[in-house]
Amino acid sequence: MDLDTRKDANRLFWIVKGHLIPDSWSDEEILKMYDSYFRRLWGNHENCIHEEGFEPAWQQKFLTQRK
Repeated sequence: MDLDTRKDANRLFWIVKGHLIPDSWSDEEILKMYDSYFRRLWGNHENCIHEEGFEPAWQQKFLTQRK
């Protein structure tokens, strides 16, 4: 799975659950969740308010994983 897809999946998970996807999840599990949450959030113009804090959390996780 490419990094952009993984980041978008984490963003949707963050909006719904308030934290990033656990590292133990497989790519298959992430894609299933992504499809489900995408349908769940489609047309919900208020979901962007729940994105607060995602970017710093993603940067922290991404920088930690790259080391």
